[in-house]
Amino acid sequence: MQKFEQDYSVLVDTILNEGVNKITRNGITRSLFGKSLIIDNLEINFPIIQGRKIFTKGVIGEFCALIRQPKCLNDFKKWGCNYWDLWATENGELNVDYGNEWFANGQIDYLKDCLKNNPDDRRMIVSGWNPAHVQSGKLSLPCCHYSYQFYVSNGTISMIWTQRSVDMMIGLPADIILAALWLITLANEFGYQVGSIKMDLGDCHIYDEHIHDAKVYVERVKYAHELPAFTYKLNMQDRIAFETFTPDNLVLSVEPSLPKINFKLKA
Repeated sequence: MQKFEQDYSVLVDTILNEGVNKITRNGITRSLFGKSLIIDNLEINFPIIQGRKIFTKGVIGEFCALIRQPKCLNDFKKWGCNYWDLWATENGELNVDYGNEWFANGQIDYLKDCLKNNPDDRRMIVSGWNPAHVQSGKLSLPCCHYSYQFYVSNGTISMIWTQRSVDMMIGLPADIILAALWLITLANEFGYQVGSIKMDLGDCHIYDEHIHDAKVYVERVKYAHELPAFTYKLNMQDRIAFETFTPDNLVLSVEPSLPKINFKLKA
């Protein structure tokens, strides 16, 4: 089992024991603020939680949709991601800054130019947070993760991922995979080694109805350290644009995970 999952489990346990109760727009949570998580060894290992079964197909499909600037529910479903129904209209319409805002105002173009021509630039930031869109109230869901900063040193690319709202039991395990795909595919396009990801996390919360099973998960991880880590191969030509990634480009090893725990997704 990878170190990031042990650290993640400790953070879950800390929230369970030290978190404050909050009444939020979609339920009661137990919450702590301003935490972080480091994901490393990404050159070799792929960061999938193993203390419970994670269905990676949907998350990989979500990444494929986001890098193609999604406009409707079918933009997710065609890649095998089926959990965006909660935020779509009856007609399947979605209005999200995820993906779309990344490419707005030349952000991705600027990032790519820096990674190619000026990798020491300190402005390699992509933002998904558009205050005007948030304040309009028209977004299907404002971005939870909203800022992505990249850093190159000695031929290795690393990332800081910033997130305002963190659903610890469902959202964060998926977000870890999304962050890894960002970094791995960009490294491939520009010929860098894959470095680490630092996830800066704002409101870290566990929903009240998830608390019992979160405790089950934490207990599992205490006795599961011998599980081997997932390895991967990126089956994608070097220097191919990261936004052309498809699920077939990622070949994962088949490693054991403990049985699934059914956490209900909150809209």
